[in-house]
Amino acid sequence: MDHYLITGGAGFIGSNLVEELLKQGEKVRVLDNFSTGRRDNLKPFINDIELIEGDIRSLSTVYRAVDGIDFVLHQAALPSVQRSVEDPITTNEVNITGTLNLLIASSITSFSIAPPPTVPDEAPSLFINILNPTFPGAEPLVLTTVAITKGWLFFSNSNIFSYKFI
Repeated sequence: MDHYLITGGAGFIGSNLVEELLKQGEKVRVLDNFSTGRRDNLKPFINDIELIEGDIRSLSTVYRAVDGIDFVLHQAALPSVQRSVEDPITTNEVNITGTLNLLIASSITSFSIAPPPTVPDEAPSLFINILNPTFPGAEPLVLTTVAITKGWLFFSNSNIFSYKFI
């Protein structure tokens, strides 16, 4: 049995991942600050998961959350393009610094980042989107993924942590 951490596990996608992993008999820990996620999404599973109510912007919270974890499914984010324009500092802190905290705290080998919610369906893949964030229909949020990826590549080349794409 593998042990999964789902950041943003109280959100729509995160809670569906929780449900599916539990059906498969996996052990699940959720890290969520409930700023956009809903407690009701976790109600059916609350006795079957470990819930850490905390923020990915807190490195100490993230260290606690990744302890003993085999896989991280990173869904925590502030996804609104409008919010990112109106409050770019908070959006950056959550989406960039929060993800960086997870990468730094992780000694795991498998890490999955949610694709940006504004990528059009016709986009061939997240990898292509990262390499070409200006394809027709792209929203500014794709640049968050570019920044994360560039940071990831920097840290991966510095041997601070190991990873693989899943």
